Amino acid sequence: MTNYDQCQATIKNIVSQINSMMAAIIELLGDNSLIANISSDNRLSNLISAIQGTALILCTLFFLLDFFSKSLHLQWVTWENVLMLFLKLFAAKVCVENSVWITDCIYKGLTSMVDTISSSSGFYVTSIIKDPEADWQSTSLLFVTQSEAYQIWNHVDAGFLNFQPVLLNMRIQIQGIIMQIIMAIANVIVLGRLFEIIVYTLIAPVPLSTLSCDGLTDVGKGFLKSFAAVSIQAIVLVIMFVAYSSVITLLTSNSSIMESGLGGIILTLTLGLGVMQSGQWAKRICGAM
Repeated sequence: MTNYDQCQATIKNIVSQINSMMAAIIELLGDNSLIANISSDNRLSNLISAIQGTALILCTLFFLLDFFSKSLHLQWVTWENVLMLFLKLFAAKVCVENSVWITDCIYKGLTSMVDTISSSSGFYVTSIIKDPEADWQSTSLLFVTQSEAYQIWNHVDAGFLNFQPVLLNMRIQIQGIIMQIIMAIANVIVLGRLFEIIVYTLIAPVPLSTLSCDGLTDVGKGFLKSFAAVSIQAIVLVIMFVAYSSVITLLTSNSSIMESGLGGIILTLTLGLGVMQSGQWAKRICGAM
């Protein structure tokens, strides 16, 4: 294998690893069985039952606070008002006892859109380059300039002691390491989102218990918005990865960004920054800020 062949092999290896990391991230985002697995785990199921018991006590306390507050202010004008208060207590009790089912419905409903986006986007959602072997020229432009790519493709003079391709290969490897670190950070953020969903599901009975009191209903509504935002974050992330792959495909054909030989790092860094902000964007979408 010549030194230029080594450059080609390095680029193909980096792209293949990034493709694998993207595919793993998308698989995590599309997993809609997370909350169902929580219910099937005995330890977590027992924990949820204990929290639900505490939440039912809180639900009753909130109801009594609301009842006495309205009584002191002489707000019981009609029996309809009294009936509505007890109906709210009943609704809050049902929500607390079925908190896992409620969170599971929200999570599955929104996560199902990830599969829809993935299937409609084809390879763009799991690959930056569909086939590094067949699309070698576009692939190399992620790491080197047009002139350097020409040298690699055509095995031009490697200079004194074949030193030029050695330096080129070192630079490609450094860029590849940086890109993989950014992808690893994105993977950590996605895993952190899964932990967030688990915690939200376990603690859900407590904020839902506030629905029995008029003065505290915003807490329960705010929780539902926040949980929906964490679920929607998966959709935001998938769209980002689709856009990332699409932009790479578009820019490798003709762009001044790619002329610098740093296009891969620039675009991957942009993706990384977007992934870090995805939670905030999802909260804005749901009005949970």
